[in-house]
Amino acid sequence: MKLAAHYALALSAFSLFLAATPVHAASEATLESMVTCHDSWLDWKDNPEPGKKFLETLHAAYTMHSEGYLVPKSKATLLGLPVTRVYTDSVGMGLGFSVVVAGKFDAAQKAVEKAIGKSLKCEPDSDGMHACEAELGPKKTVTLASDTGDSQTVLVGCFYYYEK
Repeated sequence: MKLAAHYALALSAFSLFLAATPVHAASEATLESMVTCHDSWLDWKDNPEPGKKFLETLHAAYTMHSEGYLVPKSKATLLGLPVTRVYTDSVGMGLGFSVVVAGKFDAAQKAVEKAIGKSLKCEPDSDGMHACEAELGPKKTVTLASDTGDSQTVLVGCFYYYEK
């Protein structure tokens, strides 16, 4: 009888977990799928419908800031870290999709490595920046970057091209 009670409790807890977990169609792009290069704007060049749907979803949940990036309308997270900004196309010299999260670089690095199933290669700090990356395929490089100072934000993104 005790086993049945434990089973019922476990089943109830699992049902609550499923109810609280966001569900996305296998082909539906998310912030996570975009920054981890699972989806990309380049993939939608010949079939723009998924990109249009993603943009509609993005603009429903984010507001355009006057400086050209999106900010969440309400609390949003990426890989367990709070989202502060979303860049939909380019940042500095890179063309891609990126998100700025609040948190320490090490925490973001661990979360990204877990999501992509691969270690990031980190370069020595230069020009006041700490950066790591993993090339996942042609025109698909997952990148992390932050200031080397006491930065509380990290840029996480998938980049397709870099200006040399």
